[in-house]
Amino acid sequence: MEHFKEINLQKIKEAQERIAFIAHQTPLLQSISLSEKLDKHIWLKLENMQPTGAFKLRGAANAILRLSDAEQKRGVVTMSTGNHGKAVAYVAKQLGIKATICISELVPEVKVNAIKALGAEVVIAGKNQDEATEKALEMQDKEGLKYVSAFDDPDVIAGQGTIALEILEKLPQTETMIVPVSGGGLMSGMAFTAKAINPDIKMIGVTNDQEPAIYTSIKAGRVVQVGESESLADALPGPINTDNQYTFEMCQKYVDEIMLVSEKQIAEGMSHGLLKEKQVLEGGGAATISLLLDERAHQFGQNTVAVCSGNSVDVNKLLDVVKMGAS
Repeated sequence: MEHFKEINLQKIKEAQERIAFIAHQTPLLQSISLSEKLDKHIWLKLENMQPTGAFKLRGAANAILRLSDAEQKRGVVTMSTGNHGKAVAYVAKQLGIKATICISELVPEVKVNAIKALGAEVVIAGKNQDEATEKALEMQDKEGLKYVSAFDDPDVIAGQGTIALEILEKLPQTETMIVPVSGGGLMSGMAFTAKAINPDIKMIGVTNDQEPAIYTSIKAGRVVQVGESESLADALPGPINTDNQYTFEMCQKYVDEIMLVSEKQIAEGMSHGLLKEKQVLEGGGAATISLLLDERAHQFGQNTVAVCSGNSVDVNKLLDVVKMGAS
């Protein structure tokens, strides 16, 4: 049974108009180095250039702007691995409302500090995303705050889908889109939108090979619980809830294939992003480049767009990754 009938192309277009004053239309730039390497036209959709440094701003803005005045006045709460929390904090600050962000102990300090700098309250709760989510839902019940899901929410999904709208407005000849996959909110929105406009577009997901929830679940045909491990791509590993309403089914229906990359490949993607593309990218944000550096990339279309999803990485850590690759 499809739970996502309430999501349609018109709602994606409405989201694009709704969030225009908060989320930027980000650059779509051709990568000379990757285009030459693959003998294709390779384009990078630079979501790392959002005001908060990641695509998450789109979904958070759409979800919060869809709340009633009374709901906004009471404030919002969420669980985040970092970028979604930063997005919720940023939108809340723009609207002058209260935001509380629950995170696990695994979230890097650079992301914690960025959230605090935007004026949100940060609650470190538990050793993983599940425990942090429990805390956020508890605060929703006890304090009357509105919970803003990081991915499994139709308004969040619609917000993320606006990326595909922008790509196809500028590059209607797009044949393949490569998108990072964690909980699946970004991929659900983009794949639904792209296929609604052109069913022939190939949607390729990429995630790391450590505890890949959506990948494992699609292989099994049901939501499978996975663990949560440390990774250069800290936004990618980790579980999705067994009561998932949207993203699992949407990825199952609209995604052509999800491919895995290793920690070594993620490091190579981050290094390439900085040295060749002059872009600061976190591990998850560089995962699409990691895949384009792999032999599997030769199967993609002549006009391929890769989403570079975020830049939330400690610069010293990024430089260490680059130095290790050079040694």
